[in-house]
Amino acid sequence: MKTATWFQVTLGFLPAFKVFWRSLLQHNPRELFGDVIVQTNEWIDELDGEDFKQRPFALNRYHGWPAFEPRILNCYAKLEALECVEYDQIVVLDTDMVCTGSVAELFTQSKPFVGVGVESAENPRRRHNGGLWIARPPVIKPDAMQQIEQVARSDSERFFDKCDQSAMMVYLEENGIESCLISPRYNLQIGFAEYTDLRAIYLAERNDCRILHFTGPRKPWVSKYMMGWRERFRPLWERAERGEKLTAADVAGVEIE
Repeated sequence: MKTATWFQVTLGFLPAFKVFWRSLLQHNPRELFGDVIVQTNEWIDELDGEDFKQRPFALNRYHGWPAFEPRILNCYAKLEALECVEYDQIVVLDTDMVCTGSVAELFTQSKPFVGVGVESAENPRRRHNGGLWIARPPVIKPDAMQQIEQVARSDSERFFDKCDQSAMMVYLEENGIESCLISPRYNLQIGFAEYTDLRAIYLAERNDCRILHFTGPRKPWVSKYMMGWRERFRPLWERAERGEKLTAADVAGVEIE
């Protein structure tokens, strides 16, 4: 099986990617990830080498697509992974993450699409978070983006939360493919603690966290202050930035109650 791991890295997210990639290799063998595709909107010299394959994207392709804020337009470009028909499996990961354990399970999925997330009272339709998903044929196909774009420009109301997550859900629905879910421990968003009905999930899964996701508009590598209680996670980021190997025990040690 030919596998690729896909990251979107703009210059502003380059520091985050370097931390995340190092943390992935602290817990996992390099060969697990197959070809590492780095999607960029401009060439990044630091990523030029044998380890990564840079793939450009054009942001103007997404002008006019539904978005709740401008930064979401970048996120739509991640869906271009769906057209990489040369691969049997693509694992798409955000870059504002830190790995805290083995992620081998992500690369042994057999369903056409696997996402990470939960349904909740606050978000009854959000079956998965766009920060991590795994696609295989027939989800991967050469006209995937053409199909998604047609919906985006003609029936944007179907993009219920105006971002790449709902675009993916619409695409799966149109192709009759069910979104299967894997444990939130592989994408444990600090935002989980924000909603009352997701707090219990965070508290349970943090004891076996494999990937910690620094969700939210303020990121620890650019902002001096992360909003509210999210600031409590900053020490974990700073440790990872220094090259320390974090584990689930470190995540469990962050008090949010």
